Amino acid sequence: MKYAVLAAALTIAVPGMAIGAMWLPRVRGYLFSLMIALTCLGAHASVNIVSRELYRGPDRGFEVTGADLVCWALMIAITLRFPGKIAWFPRNSWLLLFFFLNACLLALVTLEPLYTAFSLWKCLRIYCLYWTTVNCLHLGIRRRYAWLGFAGAALVIMALALQQKYLMHIYRINGPFDHSNTIPLFANLILPVLLIWALCDKELPLHWAVVSIALCFGLLFAVLETFSRLGMALSGGCVVGALGWANLRSRSARVQTASVLITLLLVAGAIRAAGSIIERIRSAPAASVEARDEFKYAAQLILADHPFGIGLNNFSYVVTNQTQYREHFEAMKNEEQSGVAHHIYWLTAAETGYLGLLLYLLLVVRFAWSALAGSWRHKSTEGTILFGVFLGICALQVSGFFEWAFRVTPVMQMFTITAAMAVAWSEKPREHRVKMATGEFQRVERAGVTV
Repeated sequence: MKYAVLAAALTIAVPGMAIGAMWLPRVRGYLFSLMIALTCLGAHASVNIVSRELYRGPDRGFEVTGADLVCWALMIAITLRFPGKIAWFPRNSWLLLFFFLNACLLALVTLEPLYTAFSLWKCLRIYCLYWTTVNCLHLGIRRRYAWLGFAGAALVIMALALQQKYLMHIYRINGPFDHSNTIPLFANLILPVLLIWALCDKELPLHWAVVSIALCFGLLFAVLETFSRLGMALSGGCVVGALGWANLRSRSARVQTASVLITLLLVAGAIRAAGSIIERIRSAPAASVEARDEFKYAAQLILADHPFGIGLNNFSYVVTNQTQYREHFEAMKNEEQSGVAHHIYWLTAAETGYLGLLLYLLLVVRFAWSALAGSWRHKSTEGTILFGVFLGICALQVSGFFEWAFRVTPVMQMFTITAAMAVAWSEKPREHRVKMATGEFQRVERAGVTV
């Protein structure tokens, strides 16, 4: 059944969306929103071809998600419609290519090439998402469509959080994801962006700004109900940073009034939840910390023996089948299938070697710098919003010292979209974007020609 649905999507839905996006700017904009929003659905909107669901690595099949299908439709549309205006090799593509080639070379010597192939397929999909987002923004898709996508993702998380908390009575909710700890990593990428958008975008109507702030509180509620200690701390830091930046960059009665009200609500919420948070800190199982340390040490042992890496998505397989890397296990010694190192940097180093870790760090730094520099240099609304992107990237990378969930598809997809926003909005606007902003294309747009 799933293959029939996928075949229908590839042969009917994708071409249909591509045709609509080629000629109708509004369709293109709403598809861009849909692509962003669908990233939050994870396994609820994906198909795994050649599935290995019992494997505990990050990738368990040749995955195709709803966001991928919309992305491919947009790729086809803008490539055929605007071949002379798109950036065929966007900034940072060389680093991404080097990382991919390094992973391909490791696939030749890895113990389980199929598992590496799963991750290589994901790398290709992620680059398509990056390429499409950069080019859609270069071509002048209005930022309100990006806001709509972020708001849609936040709405899904908030709705599921309320359902799981009050209707299903789940202690630690997981939202649309497989594990509760994924919620803070995903939410912190969009929380500061939505908050700065609500406070600083003068083109966003007041009622939509209120909705954006309400969604931010919904995300905070979802993070709180995961009882992730680091996640809660980082969410609080994102909110404080976003409020501070908004008051620094866009001082107005609207911003100041909203900031005071938000602060009062946050203080009231913190007081209300203090008891549960303190109890969670006191009752946190020691075995969780022990397991993290055991997996981290296993990654260090692997890197010492394999400085070039063991291949993407092979950590769990190697630790399970080579006992020298699990002899020190105590908390996790009874597991038949080993898990993954809860440390994205040690995990990346173990699987892709020192070179892979270096390329990963260079990419993260370049994306973060694009967001920070763009927010400082550009006084536009897009530049202001980029500081929220910077906060989200920083929160995700700090989480990486305790989690590997960056490699989970929804988190990686949302990171890719925000990184692409940083690249596109930090660059000098192209001539056709400037013309559109000044209204030269308005008459043509009504005829369905402009971007």
